[in-house]
Amino acid sequence: MKRTMALLLVVLFATAFTTGNSCEAKQKVAITFNDNDPMVSFAVGDIKRALSDAGYGVDGTAADLQIAFEISSTGMGPQGFRIRKEGGNVTRIVGGDLCGAMYGGLELAEMITLGGGLDAVQEKASKPYLFRRGLKFNIPLDARSPSYDDTGTAAQKNIPVMWDFDFWQEFLDTLARNRYNVLTLWTKHPYPGWMKLEKYPEIGYDDVCVLKDEVTTTTNRQWDGMDMYDGDNFKVVKKISLDEKIAFWKKVFQLADDRGIEVYIFHWNIFTFGAKGKHGINDRPDNEKTIEYMRYCIGEFLKTYPQIDGIGVTAGEHVDRQRVKSVGGIEQWLWRTYGQAVMDVKRANPERELRFIFRQHQANLGNIVDAFKDFDGPFNTGHKYARARLYSTTTSPYLDIEYRKDLERHKVPCWLNLRNDDMFVFRWGDADYVREFLQNVPRDLMRFEAGFYMGPDGFVWGREFISKEPDLSGELEVNKHWYRFMLWGRLGYDLTLTRDFFEKRLKNRFPKAKPALLYDTWAAASQIVPQVNHFFFRVNDFQFSPEGCIYDRGFLPVDQFFQHPPLRGSGILSVQEYASSVIRKKAFGGITPMEVSDKLDKLAEKALNGVKTLRKTRYANKELAATLTDMESMAYLGRYYADKIRGAAELAVFRADPTRKKHQASAVRHLTNAVKEWEAYTRAASSQYRPQLFSRTHYMDWAKILREVKKEVETVRSSKY
Repeated sequence: MKRTMALLLVVLFATAFTTGNSCEAKQKVAITFNDNDPMVSFAVGDIKRALSDAGYGVDGTAADLQIAFEISSTGMGPQGFRIRKEGGNVTRIVGGDLCGAMYGGLELAEMITLGGGLDAVQEKASKPYLFRRGLKFNIPLDARSPSYDDTGTAAQKNIPVMWDFDFWQEFLDTLARNRYNVLTLWTKHPYPGWMKLEKYPEIGYDDVCVLKDEVTTTTNRQWDGMDMYDGDNFKVVKKISLDEKIAFWKKVFQLADDRGIEVYIFHWNIFTFGAKGKHGINDRPDNEKTIEYMRYCIGEFLKTYPQIDGIGVTAGEHVDRQRVKSVGGIEQWLWRTYGQAVMDVKRANPERELRFIFRQHQANLGNIVDAFKDFDGPFNTGHKYARARLYSTTTSPYLDIEYRKDLERHKVPCWLNLRNDDMFVFRWGDADYVREFLQNVPRDLMRFEAGFYMGPDGFVWGREFISKEPDLSGELEVNKHWYRFMLWGRLGYDLTLTRDFFEKRLKNRFPKAKPALLYDTWAAASQIVPQVNHFFFRVNDFQFSPEGCIYDRGFLPVDQFFQHPPLRGSGILSVQEYASSVIRKKAFGGITPMEVSDKLDKLAEKALNGVKTLRKTRYANKELAATLTDMESMAYLGRYYADKIRGAAELAVFRADPTRKKHQASAVRHLTNAVKEWEAYTRAASSQYRPQLFSRTHYMDWAKILREVKKEVETVRSSKY
């Protein structure tokens, strides 16, 4: 990302392939290229594999067909590329920069793969629809330096994974192929275990540790009161010195740079893990020792890792709001610590560009701009665009309501935090939803500079640890959910990609399945959770996990549907509004709960019918079988919610008028049917997954939740009002 835009020429020579009734062998391809640039070298590696898979040799010297890579920013711009055919024997890939050349090479490799050979290569020009496309990754580095909430199975299991270079190699390669160019790593205070602090030598620590005690729903996610240096609290899972840690992460961050991926480190505040109680340091914002320490840590981190592209901050959920007033507010505190640290590094190295992203969360943009008025470098803000519900609506209203006026007044480019705390377990895939969502994002407020970072707080996209299938257990989450991550990355870069393209990708992944049916079945199953979120919308992660009908206190009972309205702007009536219309015999002024339920049932039926047909596919592999079971599971989940919503609506009528006993009986009937659907859901999901603990809500254990689903029927049956 930081290399000069020198001309790059990669020439691939290929003998022409003669087509006809006879199948002559495709001949060899000669490839010569400048292997000093890792971005294009990476793309050339994919081209070689694609040619080999298509039957070409890649070591020959004969040359009838020439493919040339070059750099020309004129008319292209950063990340852009053009694949152009010149005459009958030359194909030229022109990149607006090295990243664009890499993307063009990856596109060429994909054309060869999906089309079966060089004849399938088509002319194409492309540039990024959204300039920056990234992932939000809460990184569980060590039990002594937790991320936002490491009290879940995924976080705890993935601590050792974060120190496995093979993981990062595969992860970053996958991000580049999907056109992601930003990785945001979210952490509280990792610095004592991430680099040397010469000014505070006794604060640093070697090795990688996990907690000795089992993490449960009662574990304090802030790790408050825990002694970070008490060996009774932790156990070592990897022996590694601090010097070796630094070497490891330099290698990881360099690999990201070699894949065109910018890396930003995001923080919550105020945390001083490992330093608290030493040198007068604590978590008090009015403590000058803490301010000095924090500034030093950030500065040393940026000096240690020159590949880091910027810093992000959150105004905090761990800040004494009264004490911080004495230093001018949280915005000024963050300027004196993180902001001044970045400026220290800039003064030492004026050529280095470091971006600063100050999130809107629990802060004021006017105060932010005032505090950072002297910041030298790209300065952005960020908004939790769809709250915690990426899979709810393609037209989220919250930024316009909460932040647009401030952004227009201060003209600060805004990133979109696309928080998915909806779908962790099941493979999701609806290209039309993603396309419509991205069409509607406020690009005017990004100002051709910012972008999105997508990810959860309640889960870690590392390796998965719940699959019962040995051949799939332990695979990268970005590979298990390959279709979902591809959709957001590829459409974020190129919104013109059509259904035909995604069907070809599905056909390539699952050659024996009918791609059109697979596309439609997957989309139908994937529309279920957004529809549920339309009806029962909860803004925060801890308030709802749709896959388990759970929140931070456990099972989400039907009473919750009385307390919280549907998504703003959805046009859906709450159960109280529905009941009022029924009792008063008035026309419904919106979409009724019953209509929502009917839509859920139709989506479930379409998904189940598609799964039934696709399971007849001959020679289906284990991944396809697991994907179909995920679709089946989502379908039964949709049927469960359909019956639960009907039961809630009927119960609302009974509660509004207790003389209407038939509505109570109807509610009991619907909730009894919901039990049957949850039983089917449990059979499907449990056939391939083990239970786990979600960080922000509760245990995702289908069989245990079934007991609560059954209890709910009896609660409604015995209700007196």
